[in-house]
Formats: sequence, structure tokens, C-alpha cells
Amino acid sequence: MKKWLITTLLVIACVFGLLACGSSEAGPDPSEVVLTEEQEQQWYDNASQFVLNMHDAVQSGQAEAQMDDPLYGPAFTSWENAIKDIGEVQGIEGKSCYFTKKEGTVIVRVIGSRHDADVVFTMEKSEDQSYKVTGIVTNVEYSMKEKIQQAGLNTLLGMGTTFTVLILLALVIALFGKVVGGASNRTIRKTVVQQASPKTPVVSEEIQEDVTDDTELIAVIAAAIAAYEGRQDTDGFVVRSIRKARSK
Repeated sequence: MKKWLITTLLVIACVFGLLACGSSEAGPDPSEVVLTEEQEQQWYDNASQFVLNMHDAVQSGQAEAQMDDPLYGPAFTSWENAIKDIGEVQGIEGKSCYFTKKEGTVIVRVIGSRHDADVVFTMEKSEDQSYKVTGIVTNVEYSMKEKIQQAGLNTLLGMGTTFTVLILLALVIALFGKVVGGASNRTIRKTVVQQASPKTPVVSEEIQEDVTDDTELIAVIAAAIAAYEGRQDTDGFVVRSIRKARSK
């Protein structure tokens, strides 16, 4: 096992044993465990040492072997993502330490060259009356201006993604309409009236405009041909196909 991992585990073990033997005087909250200043400082020292060990492990690449661990994996990942904004670690100091008879929280502040950050240790009390660490997360402190800029960027990205999807959908719908419309036009050009007998003369007529109602178009063409031939009705012939005239 790596030296840094052994040191880290020993630090955590010391933290567990410290509070297990600590004071349990009742404070304002009956469930709160009141610690002396020395005990609080010991918590801060142990938590700070853990952060330094974690930082060294991430910087040296030794943390990769622990990424699958349910406790260390998320802790190292959170620190690795935060250290890009923290910059160089210039110091670590205690911020808050609070325990009840069932759980506890220790927060140390990391002072960085770019941003400060809080490393939060959450714990639960085990059956042997010691406190077991259940989570370690690093929260970078950003200025109000940076928070507003980040919120604006997230909004723009969200709106941009939404509009991009809507535009793609509009293009797909438009393309689908053209495909369906082209198929309908080809169907109109190939329409054949089959009600007439084979001996009935077939009359074809070219048109200059698109007419969507085939029945009205056929009636108009038939009436025009009947008038041209001097007939009183359209019996004896049928319009079998309609083709659009090619522009010259």
C-alpha cells in the first residue's frame, strides 16, 4: 500500500478515536456534542493533514488507484476538479466543527492563489461510539460576478441548445413536406380514370397551372373538349391522364 494512503488512513483513525473519547456535555441542543477548543483544533489539524495528503496524491498521480473506492474516489475527483480554480494551495485553516450524538461535520478552508475553497467532511456515529467519515467534498468559493457570469453562460448554452434542436426539427419537417409534396405531384401526373370502357376514346390535355382538386380539373377539361367538338355533354370520352406542360 502506498505510503500516502497509510498516512491518510492513520489520520482518519485518529480522528475517529479523538471524538469517541471527547466531551459529551449538553449544549443548547440536547443532541449536540460540545468539544473543547483543544479537541476542535485537533479536528482541524487532522482534517488539514488529510487535505494535504489528498493534494499530494492527486498531484503525483497516485490517486488514480483509489478512484473506484466509494469514499476516496469522489473525494479525489472533487478535489481534482476544484484545484484548477483554487490554484496554488497557500494555507489551510479551520472554519467550523459541529457534532451531534448521531452525526458530525468538519469544514476547513483552503486558501488558494486564485480562489478559496471549503473542504467539507461529513460523518456518522457508528456502533462503537466513534464517528465514521461518509463523505468528503470540495466547494470552491466564487465571487458574485463569477457566479452571475456562470449563470449567464449556462442560460445561453441551454437556450442555444434548445433553439438548435428546434431549427433541426423545422428543417426535418420542411424536408419531409417537400418529399411528400413531390410524391403527391407525381401521383397526380400518373392518375388514370378507369371507369370508361376500353373502346372509349382517351383524351389527354396539358395544363399550365397546378390544381389540387382532380375532380374539378377533369370536369373543366371535359367540358372544354365537349364545347370544342360541339357536344352537349361529355359522354363518350374520358380524361385519363393529366400532365404539366414543360416551360419552353
